[in-house]
Amino acid sequence: MINSKYIYVENNEVYTSLNASTWTKFQELDKTVISIDYFKNQFYLILADGLYVSNDLEVFSLVNSNYTQGYLFDDGNNLYVVHENKIFNIQTGVENIVSFKIDSIEYIQTYFYATVGNLIYKSNDLKNFYLVKTNFDADMSNLRLLSDMNRVIVYFKDSNNVIYSRECINSANLAYWNATTKISNNDLSLINGKFMYNDQAYSETLIYSNDRNFDKVVKVKANGQDKVEAITSIAPSSFEVQWEKNSTYQLQFTAYDDGSLAFSLISTEAEIIFNGQSFIVKDCEPDYTGGVATVQVTATHIYNEISRIRQYSIKSGTLTYSVQDVLSFYLDNNSDNSLGFTYKVYGDFDKKQITDLGNNSGSDMLSQILSSWSTAVIFPNNKCIGVYTADAFTKNFGGRIDYANNSMEIKMTVDSTNIVNRVKCIGAEKDTTDDSSDTANDTVTYYFDPFFVQDDDSVKTWGVHLGEDVSDDRFKDVDSMKAYALTQLTPEPSISIDVTYSGNEMPIAGEQKRVEIKNANFVSFVSVIGYTWYPFDTTQDTDLEFENLTATILNSQAGLNNRLKLVQQLAQKALTKANSTTTNYISQTDPSANNTVFTGDIWTRVIDATEGSDS
Repeated sequence: MINSKYIYVENNEVYTSLNASTWTKFQELDKTVISIDYFKNQFYLILADGLYVSNDLEVFSLVNSNYTQGYLFDDGNNLYVVHENKIFNIQTGVENIVSFKIDSIEYIQTYFYATVGNLIYKSNDLKNFYLVKTNFDADMSNLRLLSDMNRVIVYFKDSNNVIYSRECINSANLAYWNATTKISNNDLSLINGKFMYNDQAYSETLIYSNDRNFDKVVKVKANGQDKVEAITSIAPSSFEVQWEKNSTYQLQFTAYDDGSLAFSLISTEAEIIFNGQSFIVKDCEPDYTGGVATVQVTATHIYNEISRIRQYSIKSGTLTYSVQDVLSFYLDNNSDNSLGFTYKVYGDFDKKQITDLGNNSGSDMLSQILSSWSTAVIFPNNKCIGVYTADAFTKNFGGRIDYANNSMEIKMTVDSTNIVNRVKCIGAEKDTTDDSSDTANDTVTYYFDPFFVQDDDSVKTWGVHLGEDVSDDRFKDVDSMKAYALTQLTPEPSISIDVTYSGNEMPIAGEQKRVEIKNANFVSFVSVIGYTWYPFDTTQDTDLEFENLTATILNSQAGLNNRLKLVQQLAQKALTKANSTTTNYISQTDPSANNTVFTGDIWTRVIDATEGSDS
């Protein structure tokens, strides 16, 4: 695909952009394009004499001569064409008829959004459309939508034929839009053509949203059915969303029988839709106590269904792979990927060696990625598997956690189980094949002999913790190999922080916040790696779990008072004894009342300035 983040095709001209605001002409085609869509790694185009497919927008192959007009769009699984008030599924031939003439349709998150004049309609089945509430001006006309996963942009012309755009940073709820921006290049209309977002180009420049508004309507769709209904009988205090990095992503709730169709649809393997994300019911427990029928539901995020995909082929031997290579092997051109999983990779990953890849499930694929790239973060957008570097996943909006201000309990867990401070380094092999001989020299010869590298300070403090060999055929000199290997060590115990947040703020996975405990002169920046959130009960505080804090940070904080130094001495003793984990509870009340406290855990009761006779 064209190596630009945004693409726009109008008539026979192709425009590209890096910011969706300033557009430049990329090339001219030898054919006039009526409509275009990028579907399953190929361009599909409606030309004057039919539907064509192209890999490069230069060579075109006819697919179907029946489609000579209309607007192409897709939902990741199916390709459609809409003409006036008729919508055709090109794969199945199914035709839907709606009550109005549609200008364009885009699939965003889990919904179809249709533009009609200056209005936007929403649908989940391409049959029933309802108007989206917007704050658009009346003189806007001929809207066109562009979605890039993190935001939605609408382009329009005013009464003077000048092109403008407006942006919505909550792609799950297109109700509220920011201020109007004038487009700097008016050589193209941005109205009559079609936009495409290239999620493989410049993906490391993600634009994150700090919008904490969410769709408060929870919907259900029974397994094997198309009917989607809003659930009206959820007990607000029971609804909770849980996420933990590279582990849990699920929601739970209790609903009572209000006689609605929605309640009857809640069953095992039903799909629950919340805030644009789909969850599959795995645990459904009816209860008829007290004369009221209720059901307790646990639903896991739909990306877990990737376990149902298998790759029966195998790539034998030890080969070098990128993250994209692994994902592509399992998900591209795999007939068993009938569920339509896709993927996106954010940030720069080094290549790794993997032995005998394949012959297992999609969940094994994710485990392979996490074991090969230990700092990777897997975070899904419905059936799109996102794999992020730690830097790409982290976003900072200036948030703060202040003990005794917006948090009344902070729990720190020191974990030494992942310390690695010494590894064996193996570089590139020399090619010793003798082309003049009938037999090859099987002796393995390296550019330098394998050697060990270690972090001396870590070894002095914690003892030797050997890790897996660092083997990389990119390196042919010792110094480069050593410098790289040192970056692969984990020389310090990690400290995760669990914060009970005084408030019901919607959490954002990967958000970085500034944590401060003024009484202990402690300040650090940490990132959200887990949360429990109660979106419909503001009386329940959001629980946040943080990481990215090492033991040395605690020991190097300037101005630590004697009390905190004593805490760290106790924590050190607990680590030395258990070589596992210890938890330091910093709170005003006894933590054993609300936590499972183990031998070696520490309770630090912070003394306020108003307490004590000498304060």
